[in-house]
Parts: sequence; C-alpha cells; structure tokens
Amino acid sequence: MVRYASINKQVLSIYSVLPSLTFPINVKEVIKYIPNCRYMSYQQLAKITGRTIDDIIQICESKSGCTHYDITQNRYLILCNQSTEDNNNAGRQLWTCSHEVGHVVCGHHAISAYEKLSENSLLQATNPEYESEADYFAATLLAPFPLFETLNIKSPVDVQNTFGLSTEASLYRYKQYLRWRSTRVKTAWENDMIRLYKRKNMLL
Repeated sequence: MVRYASINKQVLSIYSVLPSLTFPINVKEVIKYIPNCRYMSYQQLAKITGRTIDDIIQICESKSGCTHYDITQNRYLILCNQSTEDNNNAGRQLWTCSHEVGHVVCGHHAISAYEKLSENSLLQATNPEYESEADYFAATLLAPFPLFETLNIKSPVDVQNTFGLSTEASLYRYKQYLRWRSTRVKTAWENDMIRLYKRKNMLL
C-alpha cells in the first residue's frame, strides 16, 4: 500500500529546509539536504572509472537512472543519465532524479537491504509499491497539487512551463490534478504547504 500521507509529510519537510522554494525544483540541491546521499551523472561516473556510458547503463540496469546503497556505511549514490538521446529530455531527467530521491526518502533500500534499485531490477517486480511510492514522491515534490491555484496553473502547458516536466508528464499530472480538485477535502498538509510557499516567497 502506498504511504501517501507519509510521503506528503516528507515533501513538506524537504521544502521547509530548502533556502528557497521556487520551481522548477532543483533536485540536485534537494539531495544536498538528504543525509548520506550524493548525486553523480552517468557521464561523471564513466569518466572517473574509465568506463563507457554503455557500461554504466549495464551496471545500473537502466538507461535513465538508479540508486546504489552502501549497506555497511548507510550511504546512497544517485546516478542519472544526462544524455538527451532516446528522448531523455530535461523534463524526463528531472523526473528520473526525483524518482530516485523518492526511493531514498521512502527507505526502500534500507527496508529491503538491497544495494541497488532501478527500473529493471528484479526487486521491482516483487515490490511494485516501491515504484508507485517513488513516482508519487516525484510528482508531489516537482508539481504539488496544493500550489496549483497559488501558481495559477490552468493547463498542461502551465504545468510544463512552471514545473519543468516533460510534455507527456505535464498532461498526465494536470489530469490528475483535475481529479484531485474535484474530490479533495482540504487538509492541514495542504494549508501548511501553501503557507510555507508564501512565507518563503514573502507573499504573506
């Protein structure tokens, strides 16, 4: 079962420690505030290790990104491919990186004691809720529904321009927002996020 309420609180907690709250979210900046976690691109790792990008893709079992977990040291290394080949545009890269952060924040590696999570790992087949939670985290971190009205989001184009998502993700996220808006009951979490955003942007 996806832990929606817990993930909502995690996103709010991350927002609260950031020096500023602007969109699109700088996920690499977010990673700096996560204990024992750092970011490296496939290209950087290939250069450091003397391997090719194809080698890194094979190691990660993913063309887009993965996270390695050092169990003994309780440390995380988020790896993302910065190449724009195969439609890996900036919006998709942003989502991938946020998705990997979601795995870390949700504790999937520690829960499973698994050293690597990627889109093609066998663990995902047996624990599909991990992918669902990481996706929900990424969506909420990058394009939080409580701020759509404040940010005057009225179309998928607004989603893309404001939050930096890909065209496909922006359309899907906006459709999700319309469903959420039609059924939501306002919560303390929503109010807290709006207040936090306004305070950090001196709108109060």
